[in-house]
Amino acid sequence: MPDLTITPLHSSLGAEIAGLDFHKPVDAETKAEVSAALSEHLVLVFRDQSFTPPEYLAVADAFGPLMRQHYSQHNMPDHPDIGIILHRDGQKPAAMWHTDHTNRERPPKATLLYGLTVPESGGETSIVNMRAAFAALPEAEQRRLETLTTLNTIDGHRTDVLPEDKEKYGKPVAHPMVRTHPEHGSKAVYFHITKAYQIEGMTSERSHAYMSGLLDRMIQPEIVYTHNWRKGDLLVIDNRATMHRAHGDYDRNQDRELWRLIVQGDRPR
Repeated sequence: MPDLTITPLHSSLGAEIAGLDFHKPVDAETKAEVSAALSEHLVLVFRDQSFTPPEYLAVADAFGPLMRQHYSQHNMPDHPDIGIILHRDGQKPAAMWHTDHTNRERPPKATLLYGLTVPESGGETSIVNMRAAFAALPEAEQRRLETLTTLNTIDGHRTDVLPEDKEKYGKPVAHPMVRTHPEHGSKAVYFHITKAYQIEGMTSERSHAYMSGLLDRMIQPEIVYTHNWRKGDLLVIDNRATMHRAHGDYDRNQDRELWRLIVQGDRPR
């Protein structure tokens, strides 16, 4: 079992882990330690990594079974479990706060992002601690949120969704707006504002106005960790108690290519 060093990166969330070689099999004790660190810190950073696509796919074993990503036109042709995030493919930065793939019955436990190529400046990824956001709300609003449910589907506003992805991943899925972390036991606000087309009992317009207002009130600088990318960074985000967003403030003559994996989670409760 390797001797891991865990160094917090921010007062609210985020930790850098050193001492783990992903090119070797990860034993059960180390997997448990890494899983506990993810549940506690919500964002893990592993520096100076170098992976081929097959090696990167093997990394997911330390975190859980892989899920296939939608927007399949951006999946790596020979390794379709790897999503490629690259503006030269016509993608726009995911600048809105969100948590990944809430249109699935069992949304991802974690998102893994590997920095293959990063710009000289800009292009950061910010992550917000949504259990801290929930804890800071007035108790009456906490109790109200615990009664609300979102209805989710693949993003209706996007024009680049392939028909096969819409058919496979577009069926409505209901999730609670507050979910309990299955390992940590804490509660967090949970929704993706563009995949949640409605809150049950509200119109779509009222639903989005309420969710937008929540984000404006909840997301404060003291609970946000902003990751400044270095080439070779592996960033692991706990989707069960965070939201994240990409920053598009970088020179488009430079590439920002991230490889994304998502690993299977549980049904939000």
